[in-house]
Amino acid sequence: MDILQGKELVNKSGNKILANHALKDKTVIAFYFSAHWCPPCRQFTPLLARAYAASRTKGQGGNVEVIFVSSDRTESDLQSYMKESHGDWLAIPFDDPVAQTLSSKFGVRGIPALKIVGIDGSEISADGREEVMSLGPAAFAQWEKLAPACIDVSTVKLLNDNPESVRKEAVDILVKLLSNVVRDPNNIKYRQVKLSNKKIEENLLPATGAFEILFSVGFEEDDDKLILPLAVSVSKVEKFLDAVQSLQPEVEQAFLQTSFKD
Repeated sequence: MDILQGKELVNKSGNKILANHALKDKTVIAFYFSAHWCPPCRQFTPLLARAYAASRTKGQGGNVEVIFVSSDRTESDLQSYMKESHGDWLAIPFDDPVAQTLSSKFGVRGIPALKIVGIDGSEISADGREEVMSLGPAAFAQWEKLAPACIDVSTVKLLNDNPESVRKEAVDILVKLLSNVVRDPNNIKYRQVKLSNKKIEENLLPATGAFEILFSVGFEEDDDKLILPLAVSVSKVEKFLDAVQSLQPEVEQAFLQTSFKD
């Protein structure tokens, strides 16, 4: 999940672990918003811990990882709470701004709250707490089954088969097209690529892999243009955008957020 890229998580012993390593091979994240000072949290946490421990087999919820997002008042409160009643999962470090970012992202208004998302950030359940209370370990198995399929962005590598100048032009155009969709996903204008557009016709279409990438994203042919259906998720577009951007020199990744005019 993008918010956790390159971030550190902390275990019960206070040791820090890179999120990238901790979440390797996981397909679902359950963000647990809680605090020791909250009585309902202290009641629910042992239930969650037991369900977690009973679901560590792949196919039974083992690909679901819990991350504790604390509202404790001190770091020692966080650590003692984890040692006292939490499962063998990790937490956002105390006072890390990522905790507030996650709380805002999921619209958390009260605790305990358990928000379930795919590793790509797509929502699976907004009320994981209720599901754990009703289903126990089976909730983890259910979330695992609902995990979004991995997005294959390997077609992006086809751009490397082009001469450098052709690849650069194609990459710059693809970044602009995809970033427009991410920035304003419901704007139909940004979900269309007019094949008659001069830049598209001269600088994108001749590039090996350009069409394959657009079709892999989900664009469909419609007469003289390509259209991206509203059903195609923003998270999928973001994955391809990240992959295409990785082909740009860092200095160019501050690209212009502009769309192509007719």
